[in-house]
Amino acid sequence: MAQKDARIRFLERELAEREKEMETMKDLEQPPVQEADDERLRDLERKVRELEAIVKGLMEEVLDVKSVTMKILRDIDERRKAAAETKKAGLSLKAEPRIMAEPRPAHTADQKTPARQAAQRAPVPDPVDDRDLELIMQNDGTLRPEARRSSEYIVASTGSGIAAAKGRGKSGKPSERKLFVEQKKRPIDDVIQADEDDTVDLDR
Repeated sequence: MAQKDARIRFLERELAEREKEMETMKDLEQPPVQEADDERLRDLERKVRELEAIVKGLMEEVLDVKSVTMKILRDIDERRKAAAETKKAGLSLKAEPRIMAEPRPAHTADQKTPARQAAQRAPVPDPVDDRDLELIMQNDGTLRPEARRSSEYIVASTGSGIAAAKGRGKSGKPSERKLFVEQKKRPIDDVIQADEDDTVDLDR
């Protein structure tokens, strides 16, 4: 028993020595931290906290920019849709007058073509021999060449003229007398010659 107890105490001393040796080896491998290193660590930690705060602020600003951008895109889409609708409405309004205006030239052409056809189809009068024409006085006092026929016209030859009669009235001033021609039915051969006087004086 005494040997066993001595053996146990020996092992315990050996174990304690080995533990001390291990502790000394750890101290050699890890040198003690100095105060300067502690200050640097504190500075680094402070900078990291500042960077974290900056990143957080930037994230909030990015989110704000994103929301504003989405709103702008929605407004642009709405404006494009409104512009497209107004453009379509304008095109439809422009197209309607064109559709109404296209038949007009054809309608006017249809109105003009019958007149042109009538003018083209109008019969051309046969030429009249000048030898069969006589100057016949019309109702308005003009002379017009017409063919000889039995009618109530006064016929005058090309060399005949109407003589104006002048006289004085009761006031003593000269006044021109209007000449009235008595129209009668005469045959074709019975014409009034230039030397005949068929005027009527109103003062008689």
